[in-house]
Amino acid sequence: MKIALLGDIAFFGKHSITNNKKAVLEYFKEAAEFLSKFDIVVGNLETPFFDGGKPYGHKSAHIKADPANVELLKYLNISVVNLANNHIFDYGIEGYRSTLSILEKNGIEYFGIENKQNFVTHENNKIALSGFCCYSTNALGYYDPKKGYGVNVLNGFDVEKTLVKNNNEGFFNIASFHWGQEHVNYPNYDHVLLARKLAKRVPYVLYGHHPHVLQGIEEYSGSLLAYSLGNFCFDDVYTAKSKEPLIKQNENNKSSMMLVLSVEDNVLIDYETIALYADNFDLRINRNPEITQRVGEYSLFLKEEEREYRRFREAELNEYLTERKKKRDLLWYIKRLSFRSVSLIANTKKNLERYGQCVVDYIEPS
Repeated sequence: MKIALLGDIAFFGKHSITNNKKAVLEYFKEAAEFLSKFDIVVGNLETPFFDGGKPYGHKSAHIKADPANVELLKYLNISVVNLANNHIFDYGIEGYRSTLSILEKNGIEYFGIENKQNFVTHENNKIALSGFCCYSTNALGYYDPKKGYGVNVLNGFDVEKTLVKNNNEGFFNIASFHWGQEHVNYPNYDHVLLARKLAKRVPYVLYGHHPHVLQGIEEYSGSLLAYSLGNFCFDDVYTAKSKEPLIKQNENNKSSMMLVLSVEDNVLIDYETIALYADNFDLRINRNPEITQRVGEYSLFLKEEEREYRRFREAELNEYLTERKKKRDLLWYIKRLSFRSVSLIANTKKNLERYGQCVVDYIEPS
């Protein structure tokens, strides 16, 4: 059984068929041909399918896709999507429900919300797909049992129970984690410890996303841990506050990969990383060997001693944040001085507390 796992998918801007269908289909042509050979293709769908309404909640950026873009999922042979991410609730409950309705009408399976998983039986394999969104991403719409809707929370204690239960019932676990710091090529070491602790409990495949850039891969205690696959497709992100993009595509976030799994009799017998490069006119498949080389370097660094790893990553993170601050002048801050900004800060603080309960408390020695 052949499975392809894809990173962040966002069908807006130059990746929306409503802007230039012919160009978009041509852009994805090579990828579509490559993915047509797989039994299952799974991606992280970041853009809600919604054609109206106002952005929801206090965020730095909101994104969505015209519902017509569901056609691209079919074109790319993507049959299942993860919805546990920080953008699926960008247009509130209306955008959320619109997305579910459109996916269902078009025969696309989904998981990662409302405690929902996706179970696949193929030949001699039983696959359990589960998805979770970390509080580190500052998402809106985390699952609320009282309301009965929202994205699944990355709570180490709950994730462990889910994976162990699936394993005991004879399923091969593939877990999708939306987590980490954007634009940093080294995962948060708390997340490394969480992934490894889960691996000691049960064998599984982890594929991560949200950083929008590549991170390392490691085999650990019978599990395969891919911390971030980067973008499958993502355009520049704009806000109403500036003519300049909030997030601009660069060499780092144009380079990504898909993770290819070979599973037989519920056992991972082989895997491969397929380099992706977002060129201006097409998505290049396995034509940039330097991408694979960089992944190897990131992976090797995961073997570093914890103190050295944390020190190095902190320096990398500070360098990225310093570069961002250089682009902000007084006018930038004045434009963002509002109730929305205060609420955003307050929400971030609450999520930091929840992160401690769901991640830090889980990885601390018992």
